Amino acid sequence: MPIRDRARIAMLAHAIYLRDPRIRREAEALAGKGFDVHVIALSEGSEETGTTTHNGVRLHRLPIGKKRGNFLRYAYEYFMTGFLGGLKLAQMHFRGGLDVVHIHNMPDILILAGLIPWLGGSQLVLDIHDPMPELYLSTNHKPRKMVVWFLRLQEKISCFLADRIISVNETMRENLQSKGIADEKIFIVHNFPDQNHFHLCDTPKSWPKNPQRLVLLYCGTITEHYDLGLAVRAIAMLAGEIPIHLKIIGEGNKLSEVLELSSKLGVRDSIEHLGTLPVEKVAEAMRKADVGISCHQGGLFGDLYFSTKIIEYLTQGLAVVSPCTYTIHKYLPDDCVFYFEPGKEAALAETIRFVWNNPIEVLRRLSEARKQIARFSWEVEKSAFLNFYVELLNHGPARTRETAQ
Repeated sequence: MPIRDRARIAMLAHAIYLRDPRIRREAEALAGKGFDVHVIALSEGSEETGTTTHNGVRLHRLPIGKKRGNFLRYAYEYFMTGFLGGLKLAQMHFRGGLDVVHIHNMPDILILAGLIPWLGGSQLVLDIHDPMPELYLSTNHKPRKMVVWFLRLQEKISCFLADRIISVNETMRENLQSKGIADEKIFIVHNFPDQNHFHLCDTPKSWPKNPQRLVLLYCGTITEHYDLGLAVRAIAMLAGEIPIHLKIIGEGNKLSEVLELSSKLGVRDSIEHLGTLPVEKVAEAMRKADVGISCHQGGLFGDLYFSTKIIEYLTQGLAVVSPCTYTIHKYLPDDCVFYFEPGKEAALAETIRFVWNNPIEVLRRLSEARKQIARFSWEVEKSAFLNFYVELLNHGPARTRETAQ
């Protein structure tokens, strides 16, 4: 059956739309294809609720803000997003019909908000950004069995209800398959950088930029899982040996602890917090650094995780120092980045020391990385994603990754 003129697609997310690059890229790609795209998301700060248009996407803001808090705060936000989002989706369906309802996790169970359109003939797509059971187990030292059981149950129900499931990398495909989800139901859309913002830079002719100082850059969320304290401890171990300056772009609930730790270890003057920056400024800040670092943990969640920032660092000509976790190593071989054992500050310190003392090896690995990263771009993903949607709207089977490309 051919796609009807101007197919209507609605997305629902417990997120602030303008701050979430994955949701924006997908929605704007669909709008650019000519689809009628609506996104239902949270309000930001003092922004007015209601409807506006951004790059061809109709944005419907719910009267809910996103705040860090305890379990009850998250439960409240998730429930209200599902309840109010469900009402909005039902209203939109009754007024003009929805061809697809596209739900972004977390939580997975937000998919229940799309049941009325689904019963009326819409297709349900579940976009799994993060695996909730694994994320909970990785961030709680004493996980509660009842919570784990519930997270697994809601994930199972949500995946069962979905007509199609989208996720973020091939390791997540393996993870979903291990939970009994058929491969033909799964489609992967990687979070690779948009090269309109992160243009591929030439490999530098010399390194570092200033031979008297090594500038490290951390860009991302500062939480327990993204253990930036590891970098601070490694820097303290190298104090007096290597002139390190660490720049931090981002916020998070562990930021104050990281800065307090740097003061306690006597390296606060080596740390500079730049706050959050617009994407154009992020690329500019990257080009002024020598090394991009990631400090994510290994384990149940960490081995499923792929850092988009690592690819962004490489596009801007930065050497990369990263934990050697399963998914990162699956995508990037040893001759592209500098790996260290996850969670070990001594291993991180030794890797930074090796990088500082071996500029020729840095340039060699940057040259190898430059050969690899051309294929890690949003333009490649965008084409495959749009092909997936065309076939979904035609009620045909979703293409495999290979045929979509």
